[in-house]
Amino acid sequence: MSKKPESFLGWLGRQVGFVNKAIKTDVTKAKEPQSKQAEVVYRADNVEEVPHPAQPNMTLRRTTIDEVIVKKDKPQMNADERG
Repeated sequence: MSKKPESFLGWLGRQVGFVNKAIKTDVTKAKEPQSKQAEVVYRADNVEEVPHPAQPNMTLRRTTIDEVIVKKDKPQMNADERG
């Protein structure tokens, strides 16, 4: 099956289709928030800033986020069950 060459009217038809689908989409039915699916039991934010060694007017910043998330929909295994 050979691919048809792209044409302006084909492109325009696709754009109209995308807009038409976007208009018909119900945005009130958003995905279930993560808070109902999982629970964050630990969160640590760490920000480190140091001046650039060669350019003192520039600051280097490192941001680290550590999280422990427990999913509620899966049963947890005990240490004996893991083997």
